[in-house]
Amino acid sequence: MLSNPIFLLGISTFFAAIPVAIWLYILFSGKVQSKKILAIVFLLGCFTAPALLGLQYVWDIFPRFNLATFIEDNIQTQAKMYIAMFVLFGALEEIIKHYVITIVDKKTVLIKTIGDAIRYSLAAALGFSFTENIYYLYEFWPSISVGQLTTMYIFRSIFTACAHMIFSGIFGYYYGIGKFSIEIVKQNKLVGKVSMLSKALAKFFKITLSHAHQQHMVVKGLFIAIVLHAIYNYLLQYNIIIPVVVFVILGYVYLRYLLSRKAGHLVLITDVSEKSKSSIAKKDEDVVVELLGMWFKDGRYVDVMHICERLLERDPDNNVVKLFKAKAMDKMDDKDTYKAVLGTVLKSKDDLSVNDKDKIAKYTAEKEKIKKEKPVNEPTKQTTKPTTKKDSDKTFNLDI
Repeated sequence: MLSNPIFLLGISTFFAAIPVAIWLYILFSGKVQSKKILAIVFLLGCFTAPALLGLQYVWDIFPRFNLATFIEDNIQTQAKMYIAMFVLFGALEEIIKHYVITIVDKKTVLIKTIGDAIRYSLAAALGFSFTENIYYLYEFWPSISVGQLTTMYIFRSIFTACAHMIFSGIFGYYYGIGKFSIEIVKQNKLVGKVSMLSKALAKFFKITLSHAHQQHMVVKGLFIAIVLHAIYNYLLQYNIIIPVVVFVILGYVYLRYLLSRKAGHLVLITDVSEKSKSSIAKKDEDVVVELLGMWFKDGRYVDVMHICERLLERDPDNNVVKLFKAKAMDKMDDKDTYKAVLGTVLKSKDDLSVNDKDKIAKYTAEKEKIKKEKPVNEPTKQTTKPTTKKDSDKTFNLDI
């Protein structure tokens, strides 16, 4: 029956779909708003591998444009030739996979958080991996032993699929940073972290700093993805398996870390018509935001969180303040009780666990109790005396 092309294609597709279904469940179960959009991104990702095969077919028709042949003809050292070839195909794969994200994003405003940029990049990468695995199973099933086929299937389903997601996920992360460059550049300025390269690009191309930062991030993400892709393929070419396994595991852990960061969960793109008007004077708010930048640089993250909470009560759609809050939370110790309580604030009500809801209820009850215990006629005292970092780490005033 394996001699029947239709049967072979069907059984190859079936087995290639099993690991993809598992990966989709692990990465996206309950974590995306629209399953329809996720399906579209995945399906478009499935067409990226055939598109690369089509490009190689075009190269066969027009040999003068065949970059692979050019590399083979002009680089004599085998190791260098392999590196150049892996860089070429790594670049082509990453560009075409990410092109899927940019197309869907422009049509649907797909990317609303940095985490979205990572997750949907993973979906496109899974689509690419799915069709690539179909090709390998279809190609090698009739010609190799069951043991060899099983080894190839398991390795490609776990490590190769994960590697594709790592490369695309990192590219997606920098794409997300670039997309929200206006808010991020503002926040970086306040903490003194303006990129010299972004400034140079802005000056050279006569564009805004935020636009230059966006392009800088996209190119940086592409460069890192290509380098990692080339390293992975180079190690596989020489059958250096243990470093490949370690490489993939570390990359997966890093991606999970990026997805867990609070700054990656912020919804920084909203409908302008739905934004709430700030109840703080612009001049006063600018002064306080500058103070946030100073405290953030000094490592006074509890103070930053506290002031951000107060600002967001009056200006809930201030994305720069949201960034300060999220980044301060990322910097704080995971065991910090204040972080545990405020960590729930960044989630929507529907996303809260029972434990999260208990924390909020307890926190709210304690705060209400404090308010009730205050004398009714006691005047509110305000002070401009700054606290030290040591003091701020110990206590904070909930009512200022």
